[in-house]
Amino acid sequence: MASLEGNFKNLHHLFGAYLHQDWSTEGETLSDVFEKSKALQNLSEGMRREAESLLAEEYDNKFLDDIFFGQWGAGYEPEADGLDDWHHVLREIVRYTEVE
Repeated sequence: MASLEGNFKNLHHLFGAYLHQDWSTEGETLSDVFEKSKALQNLSEGMRREAESLLAEEYDNKFLDDIFFGQWGAGYEPEADGLDDWHHVLREIVRYTEVE
């Protein structure tokens, strides 16, 4: 799984820098985090591609949990934000990063 970090560097940055253990300091919801951070806007195209790629792989939620929590040190929990699972989070990331 070491290659996942390299293949998903924008998402890795999102989870490490924004959705960390104290992620709520960045915003109250995932939507807030995206709205408040100008820096994330610069990474949006890469994050969207990477989220779409993870969704296309059809990994199960446990596998994604192991990546985001176990390897990338995320503290964000989808259920606390009213989202069903990591697939829902990835779909929301795609939505928030769509070019208007």
